[in-house]
Amino acid sequence: MSRNWINVLGRVELKVDGHDVALTPLERTFVAILSAHRGRIVPVDRLIDGLWQSGQPGGARNRVQALVVSVRRAGGRELVVTRSPGYQLGPSADMDSVDFADDVRAAAAATDDRHAVQLLDRALARWRDDAFVDVSSTMVDFERDRLQELRAHAVELRAEAQLSMGMHHELVPELTTLVRDRPLRERLRGQLMVALQRSGRHAEALAVYRAGARLLAEEHGIDPGPRLQRLHQEILASEQQDDGVRALVRPNQLPGTARDFVGREKELGLLRSLLVHPPQVAGAARLVAVTGLAGTGKTALALRAAHEQRHRFPDGCLYADLRGNSGDPALPGAVLGAFLRALGVTGKAIPDDVEERAALYRSVLADRTMLIMLDGAAGAAQARPLLPPGPSGAIITSTADLHGLAGVSVVALDVLPAEDGMDLLAGLAGAERINQEAAAAAQVVELCGGLPLALRIAGVRLAEREAMTVARLRDRLHDERRRLDELSLGELDVRSSFAVGFERLPPPAAGLLAVLSRTSLRTFGMWDEQTEVLLEQLCRAQLLIADPGGRVRMHELIRLCARERAEPGTGELLGWYARLHAYAARAGAALPCQAYPVPEPVAAMDAWAAVSWFETERENIVAAVQDLLRLDAVDLAGRVSCTMANFALMRSEHLPEFADCLRAVLDRDAELSGPTRLAVRLCLGTTYRVLDRHLEALPLLRAVHRDSRAVSVPVRVAALQSYSLCCRHLGRVREADAALELMVRLCAGHWPVGPVGAHALLTLGMHYGQYQHSSELAYAALAGAEQLFDGDGDLWGAALARESLGLLHRHAQQWPQAVRHLSDAVSAARRLGDRLGVATAEQALAATHLAAGDRESARRLLNRTVPAFHGMRHGWGEAISRRLLGKVHLEDGDLAAAVRELEHSVGMLRTIGQPFPLANSLSLLAQARAALHRYDQAIELGREALRTFEHFDAEYVHDLRRRLALWTSAVAAQ
Repeated sequence: MSRNWINVLGRVELKVDGHDVALTPLERTFVAILSAHRGRIVPVDRLIDGLWQSGQPGGARNRVQALVVSVRRAGGRELVVTRSPGYQLGPSADMDSVDFADDVRAAAAATDDRHAVQLLDRALARWRDDAFVDVSSTMVDFERDRLQELRAHAVELRAEAQLSMGMHHELVPELTTLVRDRPLRERLRGQLMVALQRSGRHAEALAVYRAGARLLAEEHGIDPGPRLQRLHQEILASEQQDDGVRALVRPNQLPGTARDFVGREKELGLLRSLLVHPPQVAGAARLVAVTGLAGTGKTALALRAAHEQRHRFPDGCLYADLRGNSGDPALPGAVLGAFLRALGVTGKAIPDDVEERAALYRSVLADRTMLIMLDGAAGAAQARPLLPPGPSGAIITSTADLHGLAGVSVVALDVLPAEDGMDLLAGLAGAERINQEAAAAAQVVELCGGLPLALRIAGVRLAEREAMTVARLRDRLHDERRRLDELSLGELDVRSSFAVGFERLPPPAAGLLAVLSRTSLRTFGMWDEQTEVLLEQLCRAQLLIADPGGRVRMHELIRLCARERAEPGTGELLGWYARLHAYAARAGAALPCQAYPVPEPVAAMDAWAAVSWFETERENIVAAVQDLLRLDAVDLAGRVSCTMANFALMRSEHLPEFADCLRAVLDRDAELSGPTRLAVRLCLGTTYRVLDRHLEALPLLRAVHRDSRAVSVPVRVAALQSYSLCCRHLGRVREADAALELMVRLCAGHWPVGPVGAHALLTLGMHYGQYQHSSELAYAALAGAEQLFDGDGDLWGAALARESLGLLHRHAQQWPQAVRHLSDAVSAARRLGDRLGVATAEQALAATHLAAGDRESARRLLNRTVPAFHGMRHGWGEAISRRLLGKVHLEDGDLAAAVRELEHSVGMLRTIGQPFPLANSLSLLAQARAALHRYDQAIELGREALRTFEHFDAEYVHDLRRRLALWTSAVAAQ
């Protein structure tokens, strides 16, 4: 496809692939008309009128068609598109007028004056003459006028941006010429007046106004517009004196910006956007609050945005330090007085009453567009009288909550990311120095918590002491006892920046902050009504940081400050942990997994809210247990840890961490109460079982059964269930059966025994279903378990029951029922977020597909489960998946791949020590060896597997004996 380019900003030209195309006058007019109507269809009748304005020639329609053909021949068929009832320019054609308009639009939206000038220079450079200068058709007149107006607008935008950049001297000659050529454009005239005034040429500026006013009066009988009149008055007033104070000046009180400002691109972009777009409500001002922790650089950010957007507030900028983070905040009346004097109101004209001053302040600003910066507001009450009316704007910085200001948009500032923190250090201490000790510098940033104030102090320390290495500063900051002292340098002091926030706290909130500072927890959830209210107060005081999702966190430097200010008693700490335990117990009772006995909840809670709470609080619970052990509150530590038991079963990737937590508690079992000791042993024993640490699990579970006889039937049932499963995996069949029988008798004698009863039935069904595939008892037990799980809301247990039922249907070769149950189990486990459950159910589904002859579906699933189990370090699951994958290869005839996978499976299962799964893998490996005619190896492997099958009285015995007989005969025949 050819690339077409049409120029209309001057003579009309057509370029094809960069080469000029010669056009006849009629062709040029035709292309110009289509270009002027870009994106629209031009009917043939209108084309005829536009092409022959003095009268239509004979056969005009045929001549239009001939024009279309000739233009298409020059520029390609895509240049002109036929659309009933006429033609339009093809979308592939580029135009200089479109690029010009795009540049002007981008410049108008630009937040940087220099960039805006660059865009406008490029846009205006596209003009070679007046638009459509060599085409006289009236059908291009409207587009010609539109482009000419846009060109004039671009010239004015460029002058406005250059004035904002302080280029008034350079602009005077150019603006003088422009005003002479376009005397009725008031914006240009006003820009020339401003440029002259700022150049000190006040009389000439006034003369420019008088010349324009005279022209308008004489030729049009009207006065200059209100904006030009107001500018004239300001220039006049600037020449007059009132008691030695200049009236009606244009103030610009903004302090300078920090040279080493880094990062904050997202927040700066948001501030720009909020300042650029005024509210679409009459009288509403642009109000933006920058809030955050003390020392996060709110003032630096606000000043940066204010300077960048100053040109949008042509009547000036006011600034006040409200000292809200000090012990002596500024009085609103005093600030109003200073603002009014800056605006030219002097002497007795300034009222004494604060409300009257505020009213006068709003009156003076009513017809102005100014930017007001209120730095360090103590709160909404201090800032409210100082807010301007529309169309002005205000930026307020504060460590307080400013949502009470109507119409304010809040930009919350957090600490700096690590990369920006490094840049700030480099800007202060020198990039080469920081790069040479990059690792130590990164640790300095971390020890400062990314707080710009702390980083600034650290950087200045390094800059002042060239002999100090970054590593030495890091080592000094690493000592928590002296870190705050190191982060104090003259007026720059982290400790004092937080002081006012601490002093304004109500006693209950201050007490909670002291307690939280003594914990190892880094984030906190709003667990109960009492805690929630106090955490919200601390967030509003910017002493805690609110994160999405309702959690809050404490900055490490605030933690150190809080520890200096108060030391709560042990009773207060334990009281807070007791509230954490109460909420955790309530959440644990609501989980959709009830394999462990749990107490009845005090108040109902949504199951998925409980899952979400444990997911976010898991690390905190582990940290709380460690804190409680250090406080010698061992029993409470045990009770807190056990609340997470059912959650850890659901989300099995957390089981190793959970086991370590329980082990730490049980190492001090002499300090545990009887019920807590039972619960911790049961949780740890069951966790060891799931982690395939069966030998470690057995003594714990045996002790729970022994010590719970007079205490809790559900606890005994849960212990016997896990004990039976451990023994079964270890091949200790008689012990497993004895525990199973005792569990059944116990349930029968005390039914119902709560949710653990369903898990007891599940274990019974799994036992009979694994070794006696056709057992009716297995069906009945699993169906009963599923019904109980559904009734108790135990979704995790129900998923296990469906998986086990699926396995029974698979053994019975009832493929549709097996696939349905196992697919339901996969979906349920995925919904629960149980990665191990998903992998296990998908593995069972793969085995079903394989048994049904669908090797491709089995292969697809196993290619997922092998890496899934490996990633979870679940050796048993990976070994079984590899066995199934080996069977797929065996049935495909890929014997080498089969042997590789099966040997891997056998090796893993020997290490784990589970005889029955090992026997299954040995049996398949024997078959693979036999297929390779290595019958002696097959016989050895098969006999080992047979001994295990006979021990478990499994149905595989007969088939394996038959194969061994065949292999023995084959050896004899060799």
